[in-house]
Amino acid sequence: MKLELRHPHRWELAPYEAQQVQAELQAEVLTQDAMDDIRVIAGVAIAHSRFNDTMTIAVAALSYPDLAVIDRHVLEHQTKFPFIPDLLSFREVPGIVAALEALSVRPDLIVVDGPGITHPKGLGVASHVGVVLDIPTIGCSKSSPVGTYIEPEVNAGSESALVWQSEIIGTVFRSKNRVAPLFVSTGHRVSRETATAVIRQSCQGYRLPEPLRIATAQLTESKQVARATAAR
Repeated sequence: MKLELRHPHRWELAPYEAQQVQAELQAEVLTQDAMDDIRVIAGVAIAHSRFNDTMTIAVAALSYPDLAVIDRHVLEHQTKFPFIPDLLSFREVPGIVAALEALSVRPDLIVVDGPGITHPKGLGVASHVGVVLDIPTIGCSKSSPVGTYIEPEVNAGSESALVWQSEIIGTVFRSKNRVAPLFVSTGHRVSRETATAVIRQSCQGYRLPEPLRIATAQLTESKQVARATAAR
């Protein structure tokens, strides 16, 4: 399945060029709902190698709202972009796009394990993917690079606001009793309220919402297979 790049840009960039592109893309981010009915929701999980510039990217496509698995795929991606925390999405997005193109269906909404607008420059990986593809995206991560918050109550379903520079930029959501919360934010073309509602609805008794849980399980399985192969 070929995905059209609505805001294409070169990937082999010097860091100063990437900063310019980042500012241009950030200006395109929509933080309000601008999407059609959600019938297919995708989850994206990324694992970086500790030894080289290879990443493993897992994607899973699920029907929505019943969350049945339609397709899933794992892809290895080699990047040439340096590891710079504020520009991390420039390493990740090309591989994410390639992994999404390996799916048999086009997602109506993508949930990415990473920040959306909860980023020092307002363009985390979820927002970057969303703007480049012009597909609604949600950032859902286990931590946030920016913002302060009051710890939500310990029961599943409790939440609090993530605040940065006097603005609410995300939701701190307790998806399961007495486990660390998730950080949910707008990626692109999704409001914070809708993003939180989708994640709430997609958590099926686990910490992670189902699209990310399936994708993350694929990463774990991929690592186990790689270790078993290396041990032979």
